[in-house]
Amino acid sequence: MRYCDLTLAYTETSGGIRTYIDAKRRYIAENSNDEHVLIVPGEADRISTEGRLVKMEIRSPLIPGCQPYRFFWRPAKVRHALEQAAPDVVELGSFFVSPWAAFRYREECRSVARSCLVSAYFHTDIAHAYVGAPLHKFLAEGAQEISDTLAQWGEKISGALESSAEETFGAIFRRCDLTFAATPVQAARIAEYGVQGTYVVPLGVDLSQFSPRRRTAAWREQLCVGDDDLLLVYCGRLDAEKAVHVLVDAYAALLGNADGPRFHLAIIGDGPLREELLQRARDLPRLHVLPYLRDRAAYARALASADIYVTAGAHETFGLAVVEAQASGLPVVGVAAGALTERVAEDRGRLGPVDDAAAMADNIRAVAHDRDRLGAAARAYVLSAGFSWTRSFEKLLTVYEEAMAAQRAHKR
Repeated sequence: MRYCDLTLAYTETSGGIRTYIDAKRRYIAENSNDEHVLIVPGEADRISTEGRLVKMEIRSPLIPGCQPYRFFWRPAKVRHALEQAAPDVVELGSFFVSPWAAFRYREECRSVARSCLVSAYFHTDIAHAYVGAPLHKFLAEGAQEISDTLAQWGEKISGALESSAEETFGAIFRRCDLTFAATPVQAARIAEYGVQGTYVVPLGVDLSQFSPRRRTAAWREQLCVGDDDLLLVYCGRLDAEKAVHVLVDAYAALLGNADGPRFHLAIIGDGPLREELLQRARDLPRLHVLPYLRDRAAYARALASADIYVTAGAHETFGLAVVEAQASGLPVVGVAAGALTERVAEDRGRLGPVDDAAAMADNIRAVAHDRDRLGAAARAYVLSAGFSWTRSFEKLLTVYEEAMAAQRAHKR
């Protein structure tokens, strides 16, 4: 079988979606005779091949304000790439231009009696994260200081536009043969888009790589973190969706506490807010804005060498970075929203209100006093939950194989 991932969320500095795709390609190469094709937007048209793994890049423009991400803008080019790659299964990780090319490719396959599946993996709650939440912040919360009436109208407008987005993307999901989500909560969320029958396939973590055993004093020494200092860490995209400014505001509040430990905050990643964060680092002591770590082993060492993982993003659909931090023996301080409510119980961290830096600072102080016990519980949780890439892809590929067999049987 030849599998294909079609997405714009794959760059040199991408996070969870790239981790998922790379793990899938590695699993297919090491555990099957199947092939995998990755189709992504790129700086130029190019094809690279490594054994049974192919990567096809389609020359595409940058997304303004979201560099280095690019967007597919010519469906015909995407469809041509699919025709050239000839996959049996096309998994969508982006839902703007590429779905229409995939659906057209599927029609062409079926017109010549060739089986083909198009699926969608619900990596991101698009309607809420990119439509409802930002519009609510701008139209409702932004108007609150001006007028309650304007705020109420903003609430109605943002809600209506989010519902419209759910309907639009729901129509795309319903045209797919299969839909997948990482958790039961996200499967329930996609049902609100009008999509039923979603398969739950949790993401995984390499427990041998992400482990407290990776902790090293050398990494802390590079940041001048003392033995008695407490190092907070965040790893991910530096943009408004991840609310990294809330992390910095919470950290600033911690600096005023002379009686507690000496805090450091390491922010690891890339994104449009990087320059703004570097500016704040000039004004705040021990705020370290570090580059994206492409080396997974170096990333695992960085996580294990910290003391508490912090995140303020409210739109996580699985929280892969959080699970990797927990596997590394870190307690987590985050917000009570999205997948964090499934990942972080009080025996392994703390959750607070969204966009509340003061509450986050209080939670960090509380966790700091009990971080060893909470971190051990976090590691135990990941072990007991059975998060593993092998388990994930065994289930995913089994679903595909059974669906393909059913389609072929129906044709017969």
